[in-house]
Amino acid sequence: MNVQLTSDEYRKLIELAYLGEWMINAHHDPDFQDEAAGKVLQHLLSAHPVEGATRDDETGEYLMDTEWTERLYDDYVVDYDDHVFWDELIERLAQRDLAKDRGVALDDIDRDDDLFELRPLEDRYRDELEEHGLDRLDVREY
Repeated sequence: MNVQLTSDEYRKLIELAYLGEWMINAHHDPDFQDEAAGKVLQHLLSAHPVEGATRDDETGEYLMDTEWTERLYDDYVVDYDDHVFWDELIERLAQRDLAKDRGVALDDIDRDDDLFELRPLEDRYRDELEEHGLDRLDVREY
């Protein structure tokens, strides 16, 4: 395959590959890494010299400078994690409440089938969390 990229496009492709590999592997122990994802990133880094990447003479692996990876983390990963956290919290609380209202197990709630009933619950939690954050969220003793 022959793909023509400008230097800026090549750098962006490396960043996309790095972020994709990070998303796939960051939450797994080293024994459970997706090696193919890492190999693709290594292949891209080895294809053409790029500022901010160096080759480790001892291991032969290419490494992106800490400054570069920290910028990617700060610019993309932190924002992504923040959005996913709030969205997941809202969805899960709404699903929990709907299951409780129906007297069924949480597994019996299907987001697609129950969306009409979930939306008002999600809106309620979204409004609450946007206005007060976690300040009014409590865990009760039973």
